[in-house]
Amino acid sequence: MLLWDGSSEPITNTSKQSTVRTSAGPIPAKADVPSPEHIKPIPQTLESKTVLLQNGDSLSRTLNRLGVSNRQIAQLLQVDESNVLSNLQPGQKLTTDILVPSNDLKNLTLSVNRERAHVFKQVDSVYRYKEQLTPIETVLAYKEVTIQNSLFVDGATAGISDKLLLQITGIFRWDIDFALDIRQGDRFALLFEERFIDGEKIGTGNIIAAQFINNGRVFEALRYQLEQQTDYFTRDGLSLRKAFIRSPVDFTRVSSQFNPHRLHPIFKTSRPHQGVDYAAATGTPVQSSGDGSVAFVGEMKGYGNTVIIDHGAGYTTLYAHLNGFADHVIAGRQVAQGETIAYVGQTGWATGPHLHYEFRINGTHQNPETVDIPYDSPMSKSELMAFLPYAQTLMERLKRSRSQGMASYLARLSRKN
Repeated sequence: MLLWDGSSEPITNTSKQSTVRTSAGPIPAKADVPSPEHIKPIPQTLESKTVLLQNGDSLSRTLNRLGVSNRQIAQLLQVDESNVLSNLQPGQKLTTDILVPSNDLKNLTLSVNRERAHVFKQVDSVYRYKEQLTPIETVLAYKEVTIQNSLFVDGATAGISDKLLLQITGIFRWDIDFALDIRQGDRFALLFEERFIDGEKIGTGNIIAAQFINNGRVFEALRYQLEQQTDYFTRDGLSLRKAFIRSPVDFTRVSSQFNPHRLHPIFKTSRPHQGVDYAAATGTPVQSSGDGSVAFVGEMKGYGNTVIIDHGAGYTTLYAHLNGFADHVIAGRQVAQGETIAYVGQTGWATGPHLHYEFRINGTHQNPETVDIPYDSPMSKSELMAFLPYAQTLMERLKRSRSQGMASYLARLSRKN
């Protein structure tokens, strides 16, 4: 486009049309943005929760429910060298300290019982593990009982736990048949451990000394630790543990005694009964009455399924009419006293489920209920010399603890003997 300004030369306009902007007003001042050091953190609260573990609970499932990340769970497992977190058991308690809302697990405590816990503590973003044992105070307590109904009924009435009553049957099992021998008026006295944490009783420990008066016979037991084992002994240092258990099965009654002239229930002829029959339900476990090796396992004519144990020194025992055998019982295998070797049945010539039990010395049948059973593991001379003063101290403690009634009763028995 050519323009004339009155001069002789035209002027060429090369400018482009431009948009003219008008001001919208003053520019607002720049807002104040806080620096990082002035940003207030979100408040964190340390929350403690305790979970009682149930069947099927795992560490990951339990902690995930509480908001703990899989990364922290993996860190816990990495430092758990004893694998306690991988083997959670019902009844255990899992206590967590978690920062909320970040869900940062600071502490984890697995309480096995009142006495023992496993603690995982976060230190510098990693976990440290330690086992925590709560100090326990142990004191000796004394109880005595006169049996009017049964060992367990009268014992429970006197405030004695089933755990201690079962200990009694285990301690005296070689001398007293608790199914047949207990009489009304029998008595027993116990010196035993009671355990406390912060003054609260948490349970009982071991029986330290005991006396059991059965049908006028006085039996004593003192707990003592030898180099190889802890066991119960008389005040003279004789082990209560015998080489053989008197009754190798929990039975309801003796259905047939040892009798060399018994009338056989099937054949109705006079045939010697060279063992004892213990009536019991089919499937009741049968124990080896002593340590030994399996000499025979299988079927024998008349006896049905049978096990014979060779105990050495001429002693053998036979167990017959069995329903079946324990899986590990094979010829030549070693078995321990009290170990289950078979199960009560009715095989062979049997009229009902029971265990037929024979006791032989050098091949000769003996009455299992009356045969003299040798003691097991006698003390050495040096052990006996250390034991005797200890035994005297315990017997004095028992004597001081007795009621007047128990003291008078024992005095009368002593005069009779």
